[in-house]
Amino acid sequence: MLEKIELATEIPFDVDISTVRAMANVLPGSLPVALNAISVASSIRPRKLVVAGGDDTPTPMPRTAYQLVYGDGTFVLDSGLDLQTHESFGKGAAEPYYPEEYAKLQKALDQAKGIFLSHYHGDHAGGVIMSPNFPDLARKTIISAETARLLVEEPHRPHLAITEDDVQNFIVIDYPVHYPIAPGIVAIKSPGHSPDSQMAYIRMASGQEFLHAFDVAWNMDNINLIKGKAAPWIIEDEPPIIGQLRWLNGLQTSHPEIKLLVAHDDHLFGEFEETGAVGLSLQI
Repeated sequence: MLEKIELATEIPFDVDISTVRAMANVLPGSLPVALNAISVASSIRPRKLVVAGGDDTPTPMPRTAYQLVYGDGTFVLDSGLDLQTHESFGKGAAEPYYPEEYAKLQKALDQAKGIFLSHYHGDHAGGVIMSPNFPDLARKTIISAETARLLVEEPHRPHLAITEDDVQNFIVIDYPVHYPIAPGIVAIKSPGHSPDSQMAYIRMASGQEFLHAFDVAWNMDNINLIKGKAAPWIIEDEPPIIGQLRWLNGLQTSHPEIKLLVAHDDHLFGEFEETGAVGLSLQI
């Protein structure tokens, strides 16, 4: 007689934050002295699609990147997106795009000592892939082995496809759980939103700590309420996502000193302006 097998509703996320903290000190060099954020575009979606169970309230979703400033240069997390890629997200509807801000981000990418792409989606990788300086940017851009595969085999948009030869230009890393990518910065593998999804822990020279969840959560309320997304255009692996959201929610209680960040929450930019914890202009 066959036993009934119930599908898992949650897969625990068991990353040890003390291990991640220790890894932030592995690579030689001084820690970052400033963290800056930029939004190059925004998509407006009903809250019920951003946070499951929400209402129809229009919810801005900024398209963001973050810049770490060191004593001897900068390091950029994600790369924003060009206008063509942005328009591919709106299904024909015109949505806010800020070409001046994108130009600033492109300059910051050109000047950066290193770049990290959290995953292969166009609003995170497009700024590198569509850059006129793509070969030069790729040579200093860190991607996971899974991101490399997806960029070639399953590009997020047809115009974002790259070749196997292009991949050879990137710094490709393959790791089981976490990996130091720059002084004070540790990548954390967190598949679910996409097969290659990653988070990043950041320790500043001041001692301030951040944990950037990127697209594990689009909005801080995904974490606060432990509720995933309900957007029909994305296919996520929900059991690990719920485990990751619960882990992030728990960090807010067990380690309130670690400031959580997400990629698409407009309220964070208002908070940054009020507190000054994150700058709103890039160093270029």
